[in-house]
Amino acid sequence: MNPKDWIDLLQSLFAWLNERRNPVRQQAARVLATFEAHGVARTEINALLPEALQLSAYQWSGADQLKLALRQAHLDWLNQQFALEDGWLTGKSDSAHQHPFSYKAPELLHQWFQEHRTPKADFEFKLHLLTPDTHEIGPDSAGYYALVLEQMGEGLSACRRFYHLTEGGHFEHGPSLIHLLQVLAIAHHHGAIMRRSQLDAASLYQLSHHKGLIPNWLDRCRPHPLEADHELWPHYSGHSPWLDELRADAEQGLRRAGLTEVIEQLHTDTQRFSRQPSSAQLATPLPR
Repeated sequence: MNPKDWIDLLQSLFAWLNERRNPVRQQAARVLATFEAHGVARTEINALLPEALQLSAYQWSGADQLKLALRQAHLDWLNQQFALEDGWLTGKSDSAHQHPFSYKAPELLHQWFQEHRTPKADFEFKLHLLTPDTHEIGPDSAGYYALVLEQMGEGLSACRRFYHLTEGGHFEHGPSLIHLLQVLAIAHHHGAIMRRSQLDAASLYQLSHHKGLIPNWLDRCRPHPLEADHELWPHYSGHSPWLDELRADAEQGLRRAGLTEVIEQLHTDTQRFSRQPSSAQLATPLPR
């Protein structure tokens, strides 16, 4: 190649890089990534959209094509359909999903479930606990964990919504573990399916700090032999002093928050499922 060819090649490369950094193109790329993470192929997008927002198949074929046709109405529809975090599609935030905050305020999560659950719906929520290994949670556990909620709708992946339930959860931080058990108890009260999975430590750090799209992280998970709520139930995980103290601390926080119905169901189900005498299964007795 002669010098002019090299110069032309470099100029083309710089132009391509500048176009990739174009914020409008990046926004279009996030729109497509969001659809794909929720199981919607580019050829199926129009079937999900209201007629006023439908585009040609070519316009949905890539970010370069979509950037010329994307409107604010598309962003508003996606934010509502998938309960996205404000700023994700526009590139102002690296977090794609909302976080119903409940750290040291478990009553807020209980209220969130009451406001978002569909009356008489069965198996509407699935709670995912992601850990770095296959061990039980104990005093020697270390590293980050992630706790996310999947809200399922009408059996279609495109109707699923995902939420973060913790931020920066760490096994070596006592209050985080208390919060973990409180979230598990509240999710159980509202009928959530419990799932535990394994994810590598680097990915767990990203997910626990709300980076990216939750479904993409779940796709990278490996199976785990335990369910998410294993440590919540004495008939599964036993009565070690460390675990009993953790359960009692979590229950005390639920009681302070006024969540008596959550505690009562926890006690009732502990009695019902336990093979031990019922009186031995309660972390702390309910006041009479």
